[in-house]
Amino acid sequence: MRLLSAVCAAVVFLLACTSPSSAVLIDQTKWSNLPDMGPYGYDFSSETVVPSMVGDDFLCSSPLPVVELRWWGSYYEPGVLWPFDNSDNLPDPTLAAGQTPSILQGFTIEFYSDVPAAVDPSMPWSHPGGLVYQEFVPISAVTETLYGTITHIGPVQENVWQYDCRLPTLFFQDPALEPQDIDGDGNPDGTVYWLAIQAVHGDEEIQWGWHEAESLWHDNAVQYWGPDTPPPYWNLLPNKDMAFEVTCIPEPTAAILAGVGLLAFLRRRR
Repeated sequence: MRLLSAVCAAVVFLLACTSPSSAVLIDQTKWSNLPDMGPYGYDFSSETVVPSMVGDDFLCSSPLPVVELRWWGSYYEPGVLWPFDNSDNLPDPTLAAGQTPSILQGFTIEFYSDVPAAVDPSMPWSHPGGLVYQEFVPISAVTETLYGTITHIGPVQENVWQYDCRLPTLFFQDPALEPQDIDGDGNPDGTVYWLAIQAVHGDEEIQWGWHEAESLWHDNAVQYWGPDTPPPYWNLLPNKDMAFEVTCIPEPTAAILAGVGLLAFLRRRR
């Protein structure tokens, strides 16, 4: 009887945890690559005003849906160099103001399937494939906080801002995609996806860039530089990865059904 009561309590707990207001209780980090806060950690233009977009790959090792993203970025003023593809020793307008310039309308979040290296002759490096998810997140739904300040070799200082948001709709990974052997041991490690984050704004004096990560995983990040530029579509960013974290949450119905199923089994045993 005590065990049955415990199972009932567990099911109630699962129901509570899977409500929208308390889902954070069972969030799990699916992927994490933290920002490079050293003197050579820069930001790469990924915004509508240029236009430009940066994408980076990550490993999905579980089918749990993605519910939240965290990433890092900075603002910079290219001046006569406009537009410039990264923030290399360019002035940061947030240093003097002590706050962001309030130019962002939001972010477009996209997930892509993976095109492995040596598959596409026009772009022999790995790059995003088919678009599998796209949502616009208004800036009102994004938390923007100061993460830290970098002193570059210029020496030019740059504020690095952290961004957190819940996805408007969950991103469910495609179970039909074949897992890949990343480490070469002959066993599948998971499915590779690409994440692209693009700031939406219209300011022609300030650029926003996605900050690079402290470590390189698997393949390099890529950057799109507008529809009027010559091929290739996705340009390679050698030895660069982007800083971001992917947070998942167990599918609510699966968690609840698991608890209810155990409860029914115990009742039959009585």
